[in-house]
Amino acid sequence: MNPALLSRRTLLGGAVAGTALALAGCGTGNTQSASVPAPTSTEVVGNSEVTVYAWTNGTTIDQNFKASVDAFNKEFSGKFTAKINFLPYDQYWQKIQLQYAANQPFDMYYWDVQAYAHYKKGLLANLEGVVSATELADSSKYPVELFNPWRFDGTNLYGIPENIQSMSLFYNKAHFDDAGISYPDATWTWDKVQEAAAELTRKSGNKVERWGLDIGDLGVWWGLQTLAWAAGSAFFDKPLEPTAFTMTDPRVVEALKFVQDLMWAKHIAPRPDERDAASQAGGFAGGVVSMMPGGTWNITSYQQMKDGWDMAPLPLYQGKSVMPYWLGGWVIPQKSAALSAAEAFALWRATKFQDQMAADHDWIPIQNAARESDAMLSGMPDGFKAAMAALPSAQIGDLYTANSQKILNEVYGPAFDELFRNKLSPQDAANQIQEQATALL
Repeated sequence: MNPALLSRRTLLGGAVAGTALALAGCGTGNTQSASVPAPTSTEVVGNSEVTVYAWTNGTTIDQNFKASVDAFNKEFSGKFTAKINFLPYDQYWQKIQLQYAANQPFDMYYWDVQAYAHYKKGLLANLEGVVSATELADSSKYPVELFNPWRFDGTNLYGIPENIQSMSLFYNKAHFDDAGISYPDATWTWDKVQEAAAELTRKSGNKVERWGLDIGDLGVWWGLQTLAWAAGSAFFDKPLEPTAFTMTDPRVVEALKFVQDLMWAKHIAPRPDERDAASQAGGFAGGVVSMMPGGTWNITSYQQMKDGWDMAPLPLYQGKSVMPYWLGGWVIPQKSAALSAAEAFALWRATKFQDQMAADHDWIPIQNAARESDAMLSGMPDGFKAAMAALPSAQIGDLYTANSQKILNEVYGPAFDELFRNKLSPQDAANQIQEQATALL
């Protein structure tokens, strides 16, 4: 599979995400969920045992999830009990859909953008009341402004965030040391990256044995859009129910051309077939690539690298760098059979469990103190703190429409594949996406 078409959750879960299913036969067709009042400390709504659903993220993260359930059960002994079930990502949303259709929704489940369609059907609980009564509403302790994309009606939260992810420039320190090049930092521009990439590339005759740069997640729509943001534009007018796509904006077209040129006109980064070969040879983790922009969820896998590595903020493009972010957390159906227990588990993971999440290093905690703690920074690359410092100005890297997966999989994916294979010009790719995506609004 072309790495450019891998989704963020595919990279996390290790499974190929299928096209989202329509929510036929479930919900009332409402465009807004009804409010669910927060239970009082003495009122328990629903069963005291909650079944938590998540997709599998590999042995380490799954074991950490199980350990957190054990810790929750110990702390809430006599009041609530939790158990956790994992599903492969490519079965996850289908199973959720079937449970809704049978009017027996899961007690709670882990968020991804497909859950926005559940909100549109009036299926999700309004969690603003329970969140506002906790420290999650304290802007001195949490990046509260970054929660706003989950306020789908403009006011109320329909998910409880517990972790945050972003993008950085990853680089191989040994390669830089051997070439005598100083390490990337927040002052680096994409011009500087290209200069360094040329020096870091190693050839044997005409064969490239090591690439100085791979386009990495610039090959995915949400990574490429960061360049459009830096230039003062975007791929659409707003992430929540966009009213217009802006792919034909000259600044967007220029961003598309920039990435295509890295592979073709300049050939400073591997082309798609070369990317496949480099990936099979080990890619960045195997020392075949010196620099690559990528998601922070890669940090855990890079810990096993033979060479030393580090990370830096995304390079400046046209004088600015804007990084994306994504929230991880929980949604709870209105008809959850264990409403209070589900709320308690999600809130506990987002508050008291944050220090342990930092120590586990599997997710980046949403709580400021945990994210900046010694436990979090210990064992992390030196550039982690600098990369996270850009969070306050980050923009949500998602598209929230009920048919977002259809737009992204059937419109953006094929057009970008053709763009990166040099079979579509940037302008033609922009025109194609603009026309087809607009038709699906």
